[in-house]
Amino acid sequence: MSKLSTWIGAIALAALAACGGDSTGPRQITKTTSDLHFLRLSATAPQLQSTVVSFFAVKGQDSEIRVRFKNGEDFLRFRVFANSLLQRPDGSAIANGDSVLITITITDPTKLQAEFQPAGLKFSPSNPARLQFEFGEADKDLNEDGVVNATDTSLIPQISTWRQEVAGG
Repeated sequence: MSKLSTWIGAIALAALAACGGDSTGPRQITKTTSDLHFLRLSATAPQLQSTVVSFFAVKGQDSEIRVRFKNGEDFLRFRVFANSLLQRPDGSAIANGDSVLITITITDPTKLQAEFQPAGLKFSPSNPARLQFEFGEADKDLNEDGVVNATDTSLIPQISTWRQEVAGG
């Protein structure tokens, strides 16, 4: 499992689930929900300490928040750098010293799903925020055939993130 957690140590995104993006972010591919396959937590994974966390991101200051398992290991880490905040959901610029309350809700921890609010918040394409999921507690049977083998290892490069701008979208 160390190969899985090492290979996918961090997922840097210019735009996050439920937060706005732009064309400078990751390559966009449209898929239906039925096309998506989710990593799952293993049956032995500890519970999360909390499923809802909030923090104030302040333009001009680095900040971060973590969602942890009850054993203290990270599930999710979200970093907003000093110049990451760009625009509020209404399109207004965020000035130095202004803050935005960001709330992360783990909507389905068994599928590693998280919702970020406020929806429509935009980050700088030249200094994006960084989202990192840790997969050390993920089920190692990636193809769900009941056996952990080389086929599962071959699926690791296909792991990616997706975002859903609006519910049902």
